[in-house]
Amino acid sequence: MTNPTPYPKLIALCGNPTSGKSTAAEIINDLYGHKLADDGLPLRKIAMDYLGLTPEQVFTQAGKLEYVTINGRRWQVREILGEIGNAFEEKFGGDIIPIMSHNAQPKGQFSVFGSVRREQGRYWKEQGALVLEIINPLAGPSQYEFDNYNPAYADCQIQNDGLARGLSPEEARFDLMGKLIEVIGPVF
Repeated sequence: MTNPTPYPKLIALCGNPTSGKSTAAEIINDLYGHKLADDGLPLRKIAMDYLGLTPEQVFTQAGKLEYVTINGRRWQVREILGEIGNAFEEKFGGDIIPIMSHNAQPKGQFSVFGSVRREQGRYWKEQGALVLEIINPLAGPSQYEFDNYNPAYADCQIQNDGLARGLSPEEARFDLMGKLIEVIGPVF
């Protein structure tokens, strides 16, 4: 059966933290109807259900920058989530996070995955996904190794530079929307 639309069924996003991957995923959802798939949901749930972190801490950029003490050690929330992911990957292999998030989506659903890390772009390419790298000059590399990604798997780069160029948040979002449309295709 052929794809009824010209859009890729799966879109996966990579980029540094705060580069605009979540915003790009929201725009893709709004324009093309791709459901937002939270790649890190299992990790967030463990952190909330078993480590006592709040939704604000595990779902927002500001919350991930907070520090908490667990079992006598001070941790940055982003580090906790990364270490939970590292433990899964150590046991089940480097593609376990995208495999879990992909398997959690209903079969045949158009989905956008907003957090491709390490070599996971290869997994998404093998699934037929369009892999987009979101680049923002205001978002430097993370101090954590688990936030790194291999840009070689990206089909193209999207410059999310509206705020850096002095645009308002609304104008920057519109600018990013235009760039996504150029790559993914016109909205029908």
